[in-house]
Amino acid sequence: MVNFLKNKNNGNLVLIYHSSFKSKHKNRDTFIHNVTPKNILEQINFLSYFYDIVSVDNIFESESNNQMAITFDDGYENLFDTILPELHKKKIPSTVFLIGSSFSGNIFWREKITYLLQHKALFNRFKSQNFSKFKSEINYETFYRDSKSSKFNSKKLDFYLNEFFSNENIKLDSNLLSDPKKLINSEYVNYGNHTFNHYVLSTLSYEEQYEEIKKTKDFLNSLDLNLSNVFAFPFGGYTDFNDNTLSILSDLNIDNVLLNNNIINDHVLNKLNRSDVNYLERFTTSNNKYLFIVRILKNLLNI
Repeated sequence: MVNFLKNKNNGNLVLIYHSSFKSKHKNRDTFIHNVTPKNILEQINFLSYFYDIVSVDNIFESESNNQMAITFDDGYENLFDTILPELHKKKIPSTVFLIGSSFSGNIFWREKITYLLQHKALFNRFKSQNFSKFKSEINYETFYRDSKSSKFNSKKLDFYLNEFFSNENIKLDSNLLSDPKKLINSEYVNYGNHTFNHYVLSTLSYEEQYEEIKKTKDFLNSLDLNLSNVFAFPFGGYTDFNDNTLSILSDLNIDNVLLNNNIINDHVLNKLNRSDVNYLERFTTSNNKYLFIVRILKNLLNI
């Protein structure tokens, strides 16, 4: 079976990880996609039987198949203490897509929503004070999912979250890296653009989207580090960007982007509709190693 799969043309795989806390925490991991360093290394070792591990830029540039890239979204601080040093030691390339505002001391707005959902009394106060400001209902059971869709203008929602937290005198510590000096300078780690605030781009105006992408592009260019030429869409669904986004990517000479629809890529690069922008899909990981292996095998076998 292993030899059959190894010799099979499996396309190209781009893994997406987020945080990598060493221990499990049910309350935290309900909202943060966490995979422990141990499980990440086991997953990579398993997949190395079927794929050659390269950088994500290499997959865009190469016509080869059976290649795999490792990506991390958002820039969680624990990555730089746990898994990235291990990957560097093993000479395994990876790409970290950074949120620019975290280096300006801002708290990621998804962490504010997580905090509200972990404190239902606070959530109810937020809802009672802000329900009339949005077209969509603020529902406790669905708010985490709804807030990362086109139902809410991300920038507007973040504004009212900040206002509420300030009025309640709530100060959060960020899980994202805020000190650029802690970024690992290595030929095996490069850094890409994940926008300035990780808003749903399709909920923003052209000008707001341009600022989201350009500010982090400029920030990355100010760093003396290895940079990726690939842009990773926040959330990564087809409804998370629009024609304005594609025009901005063209204006900023961004040709390669990543989506996130849990798919292993076919053998040729595809372009987003009505554009010259190439895209690859990413495959979502799981801290449940058995579930992860089953899902991978189903894709490898085309089940």
